[in-house]
Amino acid sequence: MAGGGGLSRNLHFQRRLSRVFVSFAAVTSLLYGLLVYVVAQATEEFLLRRYVGAVLEWAMKDLAQQPAAGLPRASNLERLQVLTRESHGTARPTLAEDVARLYVRASPNLPAWARDHAPGIHRRLDVDADGSMVGVASLDGGQDALYVIVDGDGLLDIDQLEPYLLVALLLIGGAVTALGGFTGKVLARQLAQPLVTLTEEIDAHGEGPAVFSGIQRADEIGALSRGFTGLVDRLSGFLQREREFTRFASHELRTPVAVFKNNLSLLRVTSDPAVRERALSRMAQSAEEMEALVATFLALGREASEGTLQSRQLRLQADVERALAYLAPVIRQRRLTVALDGDGEATVSAPPELLTVLVDNLLRNAVAYAATHIRISLRHGALEIFNDVDRDVPSSTGYGLQIVARFCERQQWTYTREQGDAAHTMRIAFTHGD
Repeated sequence: MAGGGGLSRNLHFQRRLSRVFVSFAAVTSLLYGLLVYVVAQATEEFLLRRYVGAVLEWAMKDLAQQPAAGLPRASNLERLQVLTRESHGTARPTLAEDVARLYVRASPNLPAWARDHAPGIHRRLDVDADGSMVGVASLDGGQDALYVIVDGDGLLDIDQLEPYLLVALLLIGGAVTALGGFTGKVLARQLAQPLVTLTEEIDAHGEGPAVFSGIQRADEIGALSRGFTGLVDRLSGFLQREREFTRFASHELRTPVAVFKNNLSLLRVTSDPAVRERALSRMAQSAEEMEALVATFLALGREASEGTLQSRQLRLQADVERALAYLAPVIRQRRLTVALDGDGEATVSAPPELLTVLVDNLLRNAVAYAATHIRISLRHGALEIFNDVDRDVPSSTGYGLQIVARFCERQQWTYTREQGDAAHTMRIAFTHGD
């Protein structure tokens, strides 16, 4: 695989993560700034209302005490004027003219916008609103009213600070966004690094099983690594079985195909009924052998989870005798002595077509490399073949014993082989592989 494409994809993933962090930091900064602004406005409103309520409560209390001060017949306006003069220098709420102003309905300078308000605390909301707030309380059973007007900008003059506050919030937001971008870039690199490493390992992997990094992790990266490792193992198994099928099929099918072709040629040149009958019989036998071989190798090419070949109780000596009869011409030609001993009635649990191929390969190998004799033992559910070694016979590059080993692995049989300069022993202990 091309490494440049993988690197580009990984960098793209990191950039996407970085953008997510930067966007999150920017949105957080914006929401934080809005929250600060809303809290500031709410705090201003709360403080103004508390202040207006306190001034209104103090003024109502002192106005009620004015008759005791020697002004029993004074009007509310006169009492208010006296009250305003006496408020300076006391611990009462400040009544500076530029902050809070007290009025009654008879006050000549009572603003027109405040006159019609009902008792309570109200914010000026008309077209000329300047942030003022008015507190209204009833006097003389509703015949008169006391007004407290507070200039919001005079008491809490934050309008002049708003530009500075806005700049400060923007600077803080920009700093938070920049910090979030930097943090996002670092975290994105850290989060993407395991994926980058895993991608590079997958791109660089060739054939065969693999163990990718992060397989021991307990998080999603570990699950991904284990998934890819299992997938590569399965694909490697598929490739291995496909190659084995090709090699084994070509190795095993050569003999029946050659027999079939030779007898076909014989049919073309002879008209003797007896000869033709023997040729047709051998061709039919070769066709059955090829069919069994193909079925066996196809079954071995599947995964173990897809099922195994159907096993039956088979008499092992019968397969050995059949193979020896087939190899009898070669045995006579090489003047070999074959001894068969053991329990002739012993049975093993095995797929018939697989056992046939296995015994054929074992005996063909023994006949091909034996110097003078072969000993075949059938004991305790095991097959053992011993032969001395003809040093004049060159080593073969065939797949006969590889097929035997693969069959035993698939069926979970124990296969051992002892090879020396003078002797060669092969032993298979049959166990039920279902």
